[in-house]
Amino acid sequence: MGKHEQGPFTLAYFTKGALAGGICCGVTHGALTPVDVVKTRIQLEPTVYNKGMISGFRQIIAKEGVAALATGFGPTAVGYFVQGWFKFGGVEFFKVKAAQALGDEKAWQYRLPIYLGAAAGAEFIADIFLCPLEATRIRLVSNPGFASGLFSAFPKIIAQDGVIKGFYSGFGPILFKQIPYTMAKF
Repeated sequence: MGKHEQGPFTLAYFTKGALAGGICCGVTHGALTPVDVVKTRIQLEPTVYNKGMISGFRQIIAKEGVAALATGFGPTAVGYFVQGWFKFGGVEFFKVKAAQALGDEKAWQYRLPIYLGAAAGAEFIADIFLCPLEATRIRLVSNPGFASGLFSAFPKIIAQDGVIKGFYSGFGPILFKQIPYTMAKF
């Protein structure tokens, strides 16, 4: 069997798309961790951090040092790498498989529902993997003394709240935010 007898949609094709999505999402979300730290603190303590983002940066640096702005970097970068992997790889996989199942003519006719369905399905799966890491990030940012990072926070969250409550209590809100966003993006 030749390399392209089943078309160009090989495991390598989907893996490259997933890897590109993972790298892009992990890098961009990771790079914006300081902004997320300030935003989360403003949301949690609006009476303390009440003069905007720039002032929030200054307050955190003065009170906790510049390293505090990297709080939650690990779960953010890892979480969004995994989420990007499943989102971008999943959208492409579901899109191609739906088009192959329908055939060229029907796939073209129903391309919008295919794209929307592929995006929704991929994001749902991606969020299953993102949610525990996002919960960990929020716990680290909202309570800086909780743990030193991702690997020390995971067992503490499980011990305190269990897997479902500790990692998935925010699953519904994440879905309501991420699925429409991803459907619009793709």
